[in-house]
Amino acid sequence: MDRFKSALEECELDDLGFIGDAFTWRNHNHVAADYVKERLDRAVATQAWRDRFTAYKVTNGDPHHSDHRPVIIDTAGATAVWREATQNRMPRFEARWLEEEGCKEIVKNAWEREKIVEEQEVAGAAKGVLKEVFDWSKNVLGDLEKRIHRLKKELEAERRKSIGDEQVRREHMLRFKLSRLEDQLETYWKQRAHVN
Repeated sequence: MDRFKSALEECELDDLGFIGDAFTWRNHNHVAADYVKERLDRAVATQAWRDRFTAYKVTNGDPHHSDHRPVIIDTAGATAVWREATQNRMPRFEARWLEEEGCKEIVKNAWEREKIVEEQEVAGAAKGVLKEVFDWSKNVLGDLEKRIHRLKKELEAERRKSIGDEQVRREHMLRFKLSRLEDQLETYWKQRAHVN
């Protein structure tokens, strides 16, 4: 480690600091006594680089499915976020709804409420079922990206707590839930790619 520090000094590289969790690596052990977290990764730069990019920002990002957090250097100091336009959109059945507890029951009950007398009424009944499922998704589940964002904030807060049995159990549970929601988001975008 001393040789690494000497190399940084010789190259005149200074730590740029960070925003976010200090720990960039975790072993994700399920036992609190064996759970380890460390700040292994960091961004460094020369004074000349810092003079050139004065608005830089370093963020220890979301680790997703890794034991390391990415160290993200934004030289402009801000990022743009793109959102899908949702106005004037016809509701479509979302494949991700099948992963949600309660979806099958909503569909079953909606079909039972629709009284189909003739074949041409099937399309109308299907629209009625879709509307009920869409309303259920909107009012009960909420926006998927907002749910992911809330869960990430909750997980981040949990990661910053002192290591203990309850903290480790809760972190693993939140990581599992987040993984499921991210899989649903991937299904959502795959479905969009096929429709458009």
